[in-house]
Amino acid sequence: MRPKSLVSVTVAFWLILSVGSLDAQERGSAVQPFGVPLAPPVYFVNFLLLYWSNPEVAAHMPAYRAPLPQQVYECLLEHPTGTGCSYPEMAPYFAEQVLPSGGGRHDRNSDWPVSCQTDPRWQALAPPEARRTDQINEPLGMRRAEALAGALGIDQKMILTDEEYACLIAKPGPDLRPYREQIILCSIEFTNSNGHSVIPLSSYGLSLDAQADVRSLCASDPTSDPPFKAPCLKANDIFAGPLQEIAAECRFEEKLRRLMTETPMRTFAEQGHHCQKRWEGACIAEVACPSNGARANDSCAAPRGTE
Repeated sequence: MRPKSLVSVTVAFWLILSVGSLDAQERGSAVQPFGVPLAPPVYFVNFLLLYWSNPEVAAHMPAYRAPLPQQVYECLLEHPTGTGCSYPEMAPYFAEQVLPSGGGRHDRNSDWPVSCQTDPRWQALAPPEARRTDQINEPLGMRRAEALAGALGIDQKMILTDEEYACLIAKPGPDLRPYREQIILCSIEFTNSNGHSVIPLSSYGLSLDAQADVRSLCASDPTSDPPFKAPCLKANDIFAGPLQEIAAECRFEEKLRRLMTETPMRTFAEQGHHCQKRWEGACIAEVACPSNGARANDSCAAPRGTE
C-alpha cells in the first residue's frame, strides 16, 4: 500500500526554507558569521538525503565549517541574493582568511545559537570549526561519510541502487523533469568542496550563481521582483508530492519510507526549519564568539543592527 504522506513538515530537498531573526543580537554579544547550511540539523537533513540517494555524492559534503570573512558577511547582509557580491571581488577576502592555530581556549567550537542546535548526541557529529586553512572546504570522504550515516541510522538496504538513483535524477518524461533538475542542481551546490568544484565554498555554506556572484545556498529575498529563492529553496516543492511520485515511479517507496521513519530525519527537518526561519535573507547565522574575543581574521564583530 502506497504511503499517502511521508513528511509532516515542509522542507527543501537539500535545504529547509529560511526566514530569519537575531539570536546573537538579542544577546548583544560579539558574533562570528557562519552559513546556516552548516548548522547541525540543516546539515544532517541534507547529508541524510544525499547519502540515501548516492553515498559517493554525500562524501563531497564539507567536513569542516569556517566563519565567513567579515567583508563577505557584510556584503551578503546588504545583498542577500548575491548580486553585488561578485566572486572576483570577494576572492581576496577568502584568500586572506587566517584561522587561529590550535591550543588553549582557541580549541573549542563557537556555540550555535539555540535556534540552530539539536540534541547533543547528534550535535557532536556536525562539522567542527576548521583550525587550519587546508581544512576549509575539505570533503568528508567516504570513510567519514559512512561513519556518519551509520550513526544517523542509515543501513545499506536503505540506500538507492545505481538504477534507482539514475531514475531519481534522470528518468525521461516531462511531468517531473523540473523537480529532477532541482535535485541535481542542489546536490551540486551542497557538495562544492575541494576536488569537486573549481571554486569550492562548501565550508561557508555558499555557492556561486551563473553570474559568479557569491550567495548562501538558502538565500532568499521576498521583496525582490520577482521574489528570489536560491535553487535549493525552490526544491522545497518536491515534498508537496513530487518526491513520492518519483519514488513510486522508480519503485523505491519503501526506502523513502524507511529514511523518513528510521532515522532522525523528521526531528532534524523540524529543527532545521526553525533554524532557517530565524535567519532571513542572507541565511547566515550569527554565532556567539568564544570568550577569548576577536580572532585573527577579525570575524568576531557586532551583530547586525547594533552598529
